[in-house]
Amino acid sequence: MMLIFLRILSWFQSVQDRIPIEVRMPRAWWMRKRLRQQESSQLLMGSVLNKETVAADKETAGNGIVADTSIVYKVYPARWLVLAVCCFLALSNAMQWISFSSLSDEVQMYYRGRPANGSMDVSLVTNQIFQFVAVFTGFGGMYITDNKGIKTAGLLGTSLNVIGASIRMIASIPFIESHLVRETLLHAGSFIAASAQAFFLVLPSKIAECWFPGDQRAIANVLSFVANPAGVALGTIVPSVLFKNYTHGNPNSWMFFSFTLGMEFLAFFPFILALFVRSKLPPTPPSASSAAHQNNIGFVKSILQCIMNLQFFIQMTLFAFAFSLLWSLMIFLDGPLKDQGYNMAGYPTAVCAVVGTMTSLLAGHIADKTRKFKEIIRVCTVGFSCSVIILRFFLNKPKTGPLDSIIVYILCGCLGAFSIPQFPIGVELGVETTFPVMEATSSGVLVIFGSLFMFIIPFVQTYTESLRLFYQQSWKFALDVTCALSLVSVVLSLFFLKPRYRRLELENAKLALEKEEPVVTARTVVSDIEMR
Repeated sequence: MMLIFLRILSWFQSVQDRIPIEVRMPRAWWMRKRLRQQESSQLLMGSVLNKETVAADKETAGNGIVADTSIVYKVYPARWLVLAVCCFLALSNAMQWISFSSLSDEVQMYYRGRPANGSMDVSLVTNQIFQFVAVFTGFGGMYITDNKGIKTAGLLGTSLNVIGASIRMIASIPFIESHLVRETLLHAGSFIAASAQAFFLVLPSKIAECWFPGDQRAIANVLSFVANPAGVALGTIVPSVLFKNYTHGNPNSWMFFSFTLGMEFLAFFPFILALFVRSKLPPTPPSASSAAHQNNIGFVKSILQCIMNLQFFIQMTLFAFAFSLLWSLMIFLDGPLKDQGYNMAGYPTAVCAVVGTMTSLLAGHIADKTRKFKEIIRVCTVGFSCSVIILRFFLNKPKTGPLDSIIVYILCGCLGAFSIPQFPIGVELGVETTFPVMEATSSGVLVIFGSLFMFIIPFVQTYTESLRLFYQQSWKFALDVTCALSLVSVVLSLFFLKPRYRRLELENAKLALEKEEPVVTARTVVSDIEMR
């Protein structure tokens, strides 16, 4: 049907070409309208823009009619303010999430007043609240971000974050003598703060698409996502230093209040920045894909379109493994390290986060310049799996000297170096694969799937450790399972990850149109049906 329609249109244009120019002057308006229709058709069906339309516009422009075929794209300094809101929100929220992981015994006694004795300790419950809430509030964050805009999403995310931090601070006041009240307030504040994830985890790709040009999108995504491991680094280093001489079982200590007060101030900063964001979109779009992008598919249909896309489903699995295996492993690793004679507190996690932040910046720069998204993902999955396996075999022997600690730090740094870059690059690749689905929707599906895995993997590690199979030290089997899952991600990335860069195809077609060069696209009947 589409081919018949295009042939009729071509015949109609050839007939009009025989009409004198004086008679067909109103054709300029009709041709500009047809150009817009063809641009929309290209978004949904991958069709090639008709070069004759541009020629007609230029012809009428030469006869005294203004033709607006040339589009000027512009970037604004305010984009860095919008990006800063997302970055500091992610940093603050990540610090609240991980801050109690390295203080499990201290947190247990201060907020519950008794040892865990086999039950879930307070710090683990707090961590799992963040993953559980992210799964169930993510859909609301996706919808609000795509339909109400970046400004509204930023204000809601920063507000929830600062309110949650305030309640957690109140829970740390020593005047509250009831441990039940302390723990209830702590978890309530964690629940509210965790709800902010629904916004800042889907904002990076939306901000990159709406505010940044094509050659800065990957680095904008990276800057937003590396704020999360930067918050993880702060959330492990600061409590390890602050509570170094803390006395266990002192319910009247102001140490926890001072710590949570600092996190409250950090949460308040992005809230103030969000108040200065004046608009949800820039007046002029920064790129061709941003100019042509409209939410005309529908929210539910967009989610289904993402899930039913086989390549995107593979990316969901890879993203979930990268996200969940890294952080669940760093939390679980504290037990095996102590069992083998290491006393490192939360420093391995901090090293992992810092090194991962630096390599993410490098990966973002490479992705912006080369567009080698899938190649970066493949290198990272292989490197992460090799690092996990080497660490697993190295921990077979107990610590014998300072050199062993250095090797553990190097291996933890490698885990972060190969895993953390997959977060921003994976989101950018997901947007490319599902275009024209809105950015917050595609990235939100990735993040929700990753959070779901992050919620499940710690229970899998705990369960496999409790089985006590094959080894006298039961944690070894749990690490074996982690190694096996990392190998699954390697197989998926090397043999099944073959995405198509739909957004880049549109922008390259626009560029070729402006240069009046024929657009050549390698498309098949199958791919066109897939686009429909």
